[in-house]
Amino acid sequence: MRFPLLEKHGLQNMPFTCAQCSFCQVGHGSCPTYKVKRLDSYSGKGKMIIARALMQGRLKPSEGLEGLRDGIFGCTLCGGCEEVCQVDIPFVKLYQLMRAEFYRRGLWPKNLEAARDTLLKTSNIQGQAQTDRIDGWSYWHPDEDSLQRSVGRKAKTAFFFGCSSSYKAVPIQATIATTLVMDRIGEEYTVLGQDEWCCGAPMIMTGDFATAKTLAEHNIEMYKQLGVERVITNCPGCYRMWAHEYHELLDIEHPFEVEYGAAYLARLCDSGKLNNLQTPLDITVTFHDPCDAGRNEGFFEEPRKVLENLPGVTLEELPHNRNNCFCCGSGGVLRAFDNEFALNINKLKLKDIEQTQAQWVISACPSCV
Repeated sequence: MRFPLLEKHGLQNMPFTCAQCSFCQVGHGSCPTYKVKRLDSYSGKGKMIIARALMQGRLKPSEGLEGLRDGIFGCTLCGGCEEVCQVDIPFVKLYQLMRAEFYRRGLWPKNLEAARDTLLKTSNIQGQAQTDRIDGWSYWHPDEDSLQRSVGRKAKTAFFFGCSSSYKAVPIQATIATTLVMDRIGEEYTVLGQDEWCCGAPMIMTGDFATAKTLAEHNIEMYKQLGVERVITNCPGCYRMWAHEYHELLDIEHPFEVEYGAAYLARLCDSGKLNNLQTPLDITVTFHDPCDAGRNEGFFEEPRKVLENLPGVTLEELPHNRNNCFCCGSGGVLRAFDNEFALNINKLKLKDIEQTQAQWVISACPSCV
């Protein structure tokens, strides 16, 4: 059996590279799905063994594909396996391509089809009306007129909200706070409002590259019409799409400079522009490193710099932090595939948090929140 998409990206030998050392199962901060399921097929090693057997013909598709599919889609794409892999297998990229193989063969999970159909109908993964994007922002914004003026205006900088930060209360507040900072320092920016579509990350992560391409083309065209040169977003998944995936998906040069929201705020801290915007607090917090922002993109210190610059805020690190941080369970569109499984992974995260004395848990990802 062949996996043409692996061959296209030069990764067809990766299943044979695996040393079966089991570090991805027992390494510090490693695979959360294996920690919950305790089945080899949910670990990096197990998935490589099944893929290898299929490619060698030792397993018939009817015998091995179902087990491989459950393991491939029952994954948060957190990258914990990559952190401990002794032979540097790019598991996250490999799993995305293998998910695309299942999609190509008509073996996509039914519940993911439902999520995709909702996205195509509403242009967002939350399944909400596009007009509700602006309604949600306006509810939390202290100056609705200021927000409305930024919608669809020409500007060199664009702020991309993302789906979670448009429809979920806590991420909306965090994102509105970022735009208020931009207003206070005189940063001119534009937002798309109801013309903003999902960045496509859920479809890239689950293997439907065609739908992701449609979404990407729309967002890029909208920004080109507004003269945008730089995109800022608080969502690590959206950041990864704009910074990396659009380039490969559409086979184009990077059309925009892209900046992650936490990195943007950290840069403002360095410049001193945030010094007069801070309200003193008296609180102990802990920080959850989002997988996409941390392990997969390397943004570990930027959010911590922002917290350190807030007067009266004490940061107590989680037992597992930075590269070893436990996934929250929300990654890889796992909630759409198996919500109960995702919640069981989240319980591991909660146990880690309970070992601190923190009053608040802070994260820099709307999906984690």
